[in-house]
Amino acid sequence: MTLMVGTTSKRRTVLMIHGWAQNAYVMQSRTKKLHKRISELGYDCMYLEAPHLLPMTSMVEVDGEMVEVTNGGRENAKAWFMYSEKDPSDASMALQETPMEYFGLDASISMIKDCLCKLETESCTIFGFSQGAAFVHILSILASTARMKPNCKHLSPFAKIDSAILVSGFASMHQGCMTDNLQATDCEGSLITIRSLHIIGEGIRPSQNRMEKNLLLSMQNRNYTSTKKVISYRTTKQ
Repeated sequence: MTLMVGTTSKRRTVLMIHGWAQNAYVMQSRTKKLHKRISELGYDCMYLEAPHLLPMTSMVEVDGEMVEVTNGGRENAKAWFMYSEKDPSDASMALQETPMEYFGLDASISMIKDCLCKLETESCTIFGFSQGAAFVHILSILASTARMKPNCKHLSPFAKIDSAILVSGFASMHQGCMTDNLQATDCEGSLITIRSLHIIGEGIRPSQNRMEKNLLLSMQNRNYTSTKKVISYRTTKQ
């Protein structure tokens, strides 16, 4: 599912990437004021929806017996990737600062690649929240790698991504294949060179704050701001 909110496809596009257990509709409904401001600056928002549907229930072991538990009760809850191959709804590994494999990541990257191929504009911005921001970190790696090549925009659609906005996001811990035979380990220690804006929450757990700052350190052309209770944002038109 894709929700296109704007006036014309010829305007610059911001790809909106929702968080864990959300969907395009939830993201659009929660960013109406932000979308209005972005539109006033001359941009369209394209709300993308992750390909993986999270089950509403899971089986967990309690006192030696398997018990069915609910997973928040939200219908049409989607994810860009899963942390567990056995239980798609298990997000307990999300805050682990150790390399791991993100299951289903290839399908999400392929979806974004197809979307970029269809964009009529030569460049775009990606905006990610929560798990969506971690996914934007991965997309930023692909964009930076693609833009280093001569005639990059003719070789890889990821080269269309020239800037990123990450809200409450953590550095990707994925270790494995991403796309086009590019391994996540091939990019370890390298700075991401596209422009980026980071919005980091205050008053959160130390592990979350540390992981947000680790993400910030991986981005070269970066700005950041912090917020306590509500999401604040800065937009620039260049």
